[in-house]
Amino acid sequence: MDREEQFQRNNELFRIFMQEVFDNPSFSVVIPQDAEIIFLPENDPELKEANLALAQEGEAQGKKVLLVKVKLVPETKTVYVPKLELVKAK
Repeated sequence: MDREEQFQRNNELFRIFMQEVFDNPSFSVVIPQDAEIIFLPENDPELKEANLALAQEGEAQGKKVLLVKVKLVPETKTVYVPKLELVKAK
């Protein structure tokens, strides 16, 4: 995987991460101000491996690295859709 593809795939994970931060502001409280956030997607082993290498590189340079495990969980929701039926009045 080249850096451009890694960037694109991480960009989608960043969007998901930011939505979580907006939905649950307390989630971001534990993130150090100067930390590099590295995503570890459980459903994408290739990206996870590339990101782990990126994390190791950052740690070797003395950077603060925060690993965020991303797991896609199936969710089923029941949606009620109104159905109308004309009935003859008596």
